[in-house]
Amino acid sequence: MAVEASQIANLLAIARHGSFTRAAAEKGMSQPALSNSIALLEQRLGVQVLERSRRGSTLTAFGEILVRRAEGVQSLLSDAEAEVRSHAMGISGPLRIGATPSVLASLLPNALRLLDNGRTPLDLEIVDGLDGRLVPMLRSGKIDIIVGPVDEMLGGTDDVVEAVLFDDPFWLAAGPASPFYDAKSLSLGQLADAPWALPREGSTYRRHVEALFMTAGVAWPRDCILVNALPLLESLVTHTSRITLVSRAQLTQPPQPFRVITLQGAGGRRIGYKLRRGGRPGPLTQQFIEALRASASEL
Repeated sequence: MAVEASQIANLLAIARHGSFTRAAAEKGMSQPALSNSIALLEQRLGVQVLERSRRGSTLTAFGEILVRRAEGVQSLLSDAEAEVRSHAMGISGPLRIGATPSVLASLLPNALRLLDNGRTPLDLEIVDGLDGRLVPMLRSGKIDIIVGPVDEMLGGTDDVVEAVLFDDPFWLAAGPASPFYDAKSLSLGQLADAPWALPREGSTYRRHVEALFMTAGVAWPRDCILVNALPLLESLVTHTSRITLVSRAQLTQPPQPFRVITLQGAGGRRIGYKLRRGGRPGPLTQQFIEALRASASEL
């Protein structure tokens, strides 16, 4: 026997409130009726979806899967309604783009310039943040696409697919106050005791930087300011003796207020986009992907 949509809706209400009592009040039903609905859901699935205690109710691992998928379905239905309304008014969209800090300087603005032809109104939203925040939003359907670092070797997960736009090499950035300002090429070993400004935890960029230090056999800097805002990173490098790592995607149009120096053995990362696996991108999403590819070729 198939799971009923009303049972999933009831589970979502309990997940929101953490309580059968408050969820029952929201749904306008008795608590015994709500409990019976969840019991039937668990019986049909053959697993427990909620852990019940005096403090309330929490999702099991099986319940987490159901809620994540159900939230995605709700978002898709909401998007479908919004797209129909927008289309009736001659508006393209909606499209919600998740963007990591690394693409906000050049890749994303240029892609939006190519997308915005000035002839068709757009219903478009940019959500900037780190991967740790954006990927769950993509999985639940709150955003449609993520632009930022990807790892082609992983190829995504069971519910997220990745596509590569270009390779993004790392360089060292040093301002006029840095003793390394006039250098042409350096290794991480030469910079072990230097003052740094580097990304905080929670991003793919930070994981790449950590791997770079580990591969070089160099300890993480002792004197280090952690910050994810690229304008602040650039300002620290420009006005202090601190150095940082930059990549092609991060750099705004020249001239830069700091020097970019070759970092021996630095390698790089890949910039691309993420989509929900099995999803069917709408026309505006497809146009945006084409604009991303054209912008990447310009970089």
